[in-house]
Amino acid sequence: LLNRAGSGVADTATATLVARSSRGKEQRSRNLGLIQSSRAAARIVTPLVSGELFRRSCAAPKPWSGTLPYHLCAACMLAAASIPLLLRRSEREAEEASAQAQLREGTAAAAR
Repeated sequence: LLNRAGSGVADTATATLVARSSRGKEQRSRNLGLIQSSRAAARIVTPLVSGELFRRSCAAPKPWSGTLPYHLCAACMLAAASIPLLLRRSEREAEEASAQAQLREGTAAAAR
């Protein structure tokens, strides 16, 4: 139950962020479609991969037996945690460059 509630909040937040960051209706539609498709693919592929990883890790010594899917998931989460920070940083740099370009254009137009 808690998992479904968290997924509902995350799905809504992701769709809202994608809709707000998309330029135009066509890009918004394409991006929302890509999100839905990737979620569907993940729901198909993830159980297959997790099951195989679990099966292979059952041969490991006792404290680690059957934990490979969980360790891999944790590693993926740690790797993905930095992505929003990097995206926000590049967005800020692009905004600053745009503001500087507009300032230069305004200064050049005033000098004419």
